[in-house]
Amino acid sequence: MQPDVVLFRTPKGEEILLSRGPEISTNQRRALLVIDGKTTVSNLEKTVFWVSDVIAELEELYAMGLVHDDVSTIRTEVGQVGGAGLILKAQLASIAKELLGSNAERIVKKIEEADGTPEALEQVLMGCKKLIKLTINEEIADTFLQRGRKVIGK
Repeated sequence: MQPDVVLFRTPKGEEILLSRGPEISTNQRRALLVIDGKTTVSNLEKTVFWVSDVIAELEELYAMGLVHDDVSTIRTEVGQVGGAGLILKAQLASIAKELLGSNAERIVKKIEEADGTPEALEQVLMGCKKLIKLTINEEIADTFLQRGRKVIGK
């Protein structure tokens, strides 16, 4: 596995993580939990000390189809599986929390209330950009919009 790859949980990975069933080992579950769609494999290897042999576990999760390194593949799977937009909304909320810290609550709420389609999420991103620009600053608003559009593929 390439060290500069960023992994994303697939819909199947999200489902297994939420089910808490015996489909995967405890160590694999721990590895799956740390996949956040923004941290590289090399950074995970350096920081995730509570997962023994994290690289091997990530490779197994990848082989099982629980994580992937191509977000466009995940978008296709989300559309096929149903529950479209759940992963996209989670990624957008993560960006908001990262950029806004304690000020992210209103933005996250808007994202969670939105329909999961890319078009609806783009509208929400535009509204959130305006809110961030008015309440925080324009630079963060622009960064949020740019990163959010990248997540939804626009």
